[in-house]
Amino acid sequence: MASQHIDIRNVAIIGANGKVGPAILQAILDAKSFKVTVLNRKSSKSTYSSDVKVAQIDDTYQHEQLVQTLKGQDALVIAFPGTQTENSIKLADAAFEAGVKLVIPADFGSCDSSDPRSLDLIPLYVNKKDVRDHLIKLSQQSRQGGSPFTWTSLITGHFFDYGLRSGLLNIDVNKRTARVFDGGNDPFSNSTLADIGLATAKVLQQAGDARLKDKLVFTQSLSTTQKDLIAAVEKVIGAKINIEEVSSDEYIKKNKALLTGKGDDGVATEELVSVEGIVNADWEKKGDAFVNEALGMPKRDLDQLVKEALSYIMFCHGRDERLR
Repeated sequence: MASQHIDIRNVAIIGANGKVGPAILQAILDAKSFKVTVLNRKSSKSTYSSDVKVAQIDDTYQHEQLVQTLKGQDALVIAFPGTQTENSIKLADAAFEAGVKLVIPADFGSCDSSDPRSLDLIPLYVNKKDVRDHLIKLSQQSRQGGSPFTWTSLITGHFFDYGLRSGLLNIDVNKRTARVFDGGNDPFSNSTLADIGLATAKVLQQAGDARLKDKLVFTQSLSTTQKDLIAAVEKVIGAKINIEEVSSDEYIKKNKALLTGKGDDGVATEELVSVEGIVNADWEKKGDAFVNEALGMPKRDLDQLVKEALSYIMFCHGRDERLR
């Protein structure tokens, strides 16, 4: 398929105050290529800098209001949690009707939301697939009707800096402990929040590229193994990490059994994401769908990223409190 550049100038983003949203918003602003509008729910108390236009929307995501708000926008970035399937679909429908050219859904995450194994393990990824299936349908309709609607899903691997701070990467820096799956030698992809933002901005700049258009694609800051990551952490903190060796199959089985489907699955889901994002998340094996080169993403150094992430922890909380 030949590439045909899609000119993106006006970008709307929703979820700019969440986990990944601030980094995406900052990267889009730093690109200095776009006029940015933040969609803010009426009940939200979030505030933004003066170089960002804020458009208030109803908390119920009322269709006609969304259509009017999105008219004149070239792209929509959805950065709120991927659990919000219904709201994502409402936004996609409104974007389609408003003439938006590109939607980037809330598919950022640790696992491949098209992988049958991940879909079976983690209901969250079924939500993401449902949204993507809807985007595919809208894109097919647009081709038949001559409208410009496209989409790109960006899968980023574990959020590296957030993961080191939160324990998602199975390292507790405070306690100097780590949970290691299956020997710790499986390579897995990670992205810093800043690089997730950068990759998003680059997708906007390269809209229409055949390597990205109407595709689920993969990016990373780096690929590492648990053993190499632990060694890098030990180097920064100047102390040994005590390792607990765990079978990933047993860990998955234990946490899968805790899923009830009743809205209280947060902890078990997080644990399943944490292990699946290590043992089944090597984006360098994704062939043409691995788009670091296509996007021109910089190569990152593991030791430097660990140092930056842990320096942030020390700055926020004090070295003695966090690392003793």
